[in-house]
Amino acid sequence: MELLKKIYKLTIGRNLYYLRKCGIGVSEKAFIAIISLTLLIPIVVSHFIPLSLKSIFLMEVAYFFGVLGTPQLLYESKVEKFEKNLPKALYTMILSLESGRSLMESLEEVVNSGIPEVDVVFARVILLMRDQKLSFEEAIFSVANSLDSEKFKLLAGLLVEGRRAGGDLSDTLKTLAKTLEDFEFIKGQLLSTTAQGLAVGIVILCLVLPATAGIIGGFSGTLSAMAPERFPPVTEEQISKALEIIQIGTGIFGLLVVIPLFGLKLNRMALASGLFMTIGLVAFYVLYMGMQMMFS
Repeated sequence: MELLKKIYKLTIGRNLYYLRKCGIGVSEKAFIAIISLTLLIPIVVSHFIPLSLKSIFLMEVAYFFGVLGTPQLLYESKVEKFEKNLPKALYTMILSLESGRSLMESLEEVVNSGIPEVDVVFARVILLMRDQKLSFEEAIFSVANSLDSEKFKLLAGLLVEGRRAGGDLSDTLKTLAKTLEDFEFIKGQLLSTTAQGLAVGIVILCLVLPATAGIIGGFSGTLSAMAPERFPPVTEEQISKALEIIQIGTGIFGLLVVIPLFGLKLNRMALASGLFMTIGLVAFYVLYMGMQMMFS
């Protein structure tokens, strides 16, 4: 019983938690239905494409973990968007503080500015103080702990200490804003440079090579139809094996390509693996059938 509870927590409960934190209302039954429908895709596809049992199993595994990793990926993207826009909010606070307004008025100014994701987080701080009657320290640390953002936790600590000590808080916020801004700029430059190099590999390994194999397979099938005594026909087993090889190669590449960009993020690796193997299979089979129809 305990084992079943742990499996449920890892597969269903954990993902419903991330979806709720993203503001997406999905029931337990709906999420289970999404998983079930996703697992039916390889079986349905196998009725149109000659997939081997091994290929179907690999697709099932990739799609299953891809679905399980999507809610966490959505939440991570939400936090990343918040952290990216955080310097804008800090500059808004700095201008407000320098004009003589209080810290609470500066937080309200950020909310009124409508900075994506940041305005919602700061509004929660104000809401906890007004409706729940929490202190500023309790409210901001409560929100920071629920958001899972180390940068916001750092900001929360600075704001609390600045509120206690008094003095000019705007100078400290200027330093933090500039540091965060520089960090996001360097991070963007590194991701851009790495992504450009990997994009070439993605196109070659997931599109060009499978498509080339499909063209060769289709051409071989055409030759066998024209001169069966000289060219043996391409069997369904051979097509299934080719699909299997392409699937394994593109799937492994999908697992590896994520590491230089995001590190060992299992949810992103599963999604990339499922996506790349699907692209490779489609590229191969579409070109294979296209060649068959073209020369028939």
